[in-house]
Amino acid sequence: MTEFRIEPFDKKKHQRSSFCCGKPPLDEFIRTLVSQYEKRRLGRTFVAVPTDDRRSVIGYYTLASSAVACANLPPDAAKRLPRHPVPVVLLARLAVDQRFQGQRLGEALLVDALQRAAELSKSLGVFAVEVLAADEQAATFYAKYGFMPLLDDPRHLFFPISAIVAGFSGSCADQGKH
Repeated sequence: MTEFRIEPFDKKKHQRSSFCCGKPPLDEFIRTLVSQYEKRRLGRTFVAVPTDDRRSVIGYYTLASSAVACANLPPDAAKRLPRHPVPVVLLARLAVDQRFQGQRLGEALLVDALQRAAELSKSLGVFAVEVLAADEQAATFYAKYGFMPLLDDPRHLFFPISAIVAGFSGSCADQGKH
């Protein structure tokens, strides 16, 4: 397994032109759009880089603020919540370069994203982390780590921040070294 670090995206430092995860919209985002999203503060992207080559992007995720309509929450999750949209952290994108897939880098990126969301929840209101999975394979990946479907779309998933703060069970419990 490749040793890596996860750090904030820096357009002057990180090489991303050769990034290829196999999903064109995710490839295009990191190659051509991420700098504009950062500049306009539409999202914050964090990249995985090998410890021996801190310029090459081998994976990434993007976080943004969002809200989920209370009507889309399952009834047990919506109990005692206001009937207006609740604040969430949107996991807008998560991708791993094809050359590094199968090494649990996606899991490490997800854990890092959830830890950042938990940290944000100490400073502002965050009910959950939200993701709109690109396909069934992605939905299965997120469900494996505790994400649950919202009522509007089986690929529109959420993970309550209270569960994230309480900690993960199973293999996600300890992020450990990369």
